[in-house]
Amino acid sequence: MTNRRVAIIGGLLALMLFIVPMAMAAESLIDLKVTDKVIAMDKNGNEYVRLIVGETKSIQGVSYEVGVAAMAFGQTVDAAKTVNVGDNLKAIVNKRTFNGRESYTILKML
Repeated sequence: MTNRRVAIIGGLLALMLFIVPMAMAAESLIDLKVTDKVIAMDKNGNEYVRLIVGETKSIQGVSYEVGVAAMAFGQTVDAAKTVNVGDNLKAIVNKRTFNGRESYTILKML
């Protein structure tokens, strides 16, 4: 194989593995109960809020609840700080997966 073909194949592979899944990520609306709340600072000194929400999942007819992080950064931090454990988080979010774990990035609090 020539170097050019290898580069083309590598580029197509990168497109399929990285760019296409990011384009497929869509916003969704959640309305889930908050089970934990953490306010912290990132490495740059910016405040963020991590809300853990309970999400019901099912495998082979067995339902169970799992905690999923809903992260508030930037303009959504102040609104997220007003949410308390036990409240429902109603927000528009972008779902993502990192190291096999799902989480949400809060785009707008409702």
